[in-house]
Amino acid sequence: MASTTSSTSIRMSGLVSGLDTDSIVKNLMKAESAPLNKLLQKKQTEEWQRDQYREMNALLLDLRSATSNMKLQGTFQKKVMASNDESVATAKQKGFPSASTYNVNVTKLPKAAEAASVKFTTKLADGSEKMGKDFTITLSSVDPNASSDPDDSEDGDTTSTVGQPVAIKISAEDTIADVIARINAVSAQTGIKANYLEDDKSITLTNNAAAGNSAIYVGTSDPDTASKLGIIKGNTVDGWDEDSNVFSKAGKAAEPGSVKINGITYNVASSTFTFDGIEFNLKKEGLAKINVKQDEDAIFNAIKTYVDKYNDVIDKLNSKISETKYRDYQPLLDEEKQAMTDKQVEQWEDKAKSGLLRQDPILSGLLSQMRTALSSDVAGTGDDKHNNLSEIGITTGSYYENGKLYIDETKLRQAISENGTAVMDLFTKTSTSTDSATKYSESGLAQRLYDQINNAMTKITDKAGSAAALTDNSVLGKDLTSIAKQISDWQARLQDIEDRYWKKFTAMETAMSKANSQSSWLTQQLG
Repeated sequence: MASTTSSTSIRMSGLVSGLDTDSIVKNLMKAESAPLNKLLQKKQTEEWQRDQYREMNALLLDLRSATSNMKLQGTFQKKVMASNDESVATAKQKGFPSASTYNVNVTKLPKAAEAASVKFTTKLADGSEKMGKDFTITLSSVDPNASSDPDDSEDGDTTSTVGQPVAIKISAEDTIADVIARINAVSAQTGIKANYLEDDKSITLTNNAAAGNSAIYVGTSDPDTASKLGIIKGNTVDGWDEDSNVFSKAGKAAEPGSVKINGITYNVASSTFTFDGIEFNLKKEGLAKINVKQDEDAIFNAIKTYVDKYNDVIDKLNSKISETKYRDYQPLLDEEKQAMTDKQVEQWEDKAKSGLLRQDPILSGLLSQMRTALSSDVAGTGDDKHNNLSEIGITTGSYYENGKLYIDETKLRQAISENGTAVMDLFTKTSTSTDSATKYSESGLAQRLYDQINNAMTKITDKAGSAAALTDNSVLGKDLTSIAKQISDWQARLQDIEDRYWKKFTAMETAMSKANSQSSWLTQQLG
């Protein structure tokens, strides 16, 4: 029967011969496809290896970031502040204090500015009661007696200068909600906002302008009707001008405070201020002593957290370079996967991926370099008792652990307490030497590790590229490009081979068909 057509010919599949030509050609092509299958498996293996390299680089990036923090002196210069009277003043570190004791004498607490605000208690029964008569309220945050023609401004007049008097027309049909809405509609001009509290039937007017400019002036064309809003003479609030029939209430400007610190007087605008790397918080007038000392717990925790992070990365690197290599487990081809369950495919590929970075020279070299860096003395710390990790209670494990660290917490805390500066130098010291050997010996442990991690990351990127890069010019990237080209060439070559097989079988079927026809004709003639 005829099979599917190729790009070059019509295929005859056992129509005359009775052969299973499809199976024969497939079996022939399996042998021919062996080189292509090896290329497909090689491509998959190198993609897995590339991805594992990139995973290791992400791991090292995290460690490099943590190492960068350990290069900073600020990590080891945290201070703890203790006040002998926290009811007077407290403090916390913001920078690097220069003294160990601060005598604080609070002679005057600063006062913050207060916005002008006034509450009027209305005489309205509820929110639905109407005013009953037309009248006008004039609002401003400047003295209306200093401004001419206050009634020239209409509702919504956006040309008025902020704070100038604005006449707000109240209708006899207006409720308290309408009045509040009319006041707030012109707040951009008056600078005054209104709120209504139904519980005690009160209107509150507030002007949040800057200190010294915060004031409220309220005038009315009909004091009797306005009294329904609580705007009446004799109100519980002060501020009525009998001559102009205008109520006024001013805000309060801020008042600076005064404090003596170690005998020197300073004027401060706020109760909370920063001085000499310390944020002071003044509570009341009086005397307080602020003692500054090294925050030993913070320094200990910073070192311990880093060691935990370092050990976690060491464990993962050790695990990767010591993985078992299963040479009998090669990447599966598509047809092989189809004959297996998903679980079987997963288990097979776990073994096929294992050991791809076994004894990798980049990772193995980094582990060796880091262990050497951490076990070497740091020259020039000024304290021979604290110029090596082991001397502050941090030691490396067995040789097969490739530099894993262990902390003697008692000894580390003692070293921080005895000479925190030397412990800081052990990690953060820098060298100005141009000689590489001298620079290495004089560099702190964090600087050494940072340089080694950074160098290893560069090598891995050169080897496996970066997922974030637009183009991959790495060693594996170029190799994968070459393999992809070989795969494409082989696929074209195999198509040609398959076509040739089919041509031969088709020719055979055609010849046999002709022979059968001739035989049949001869038989008829002889008969």
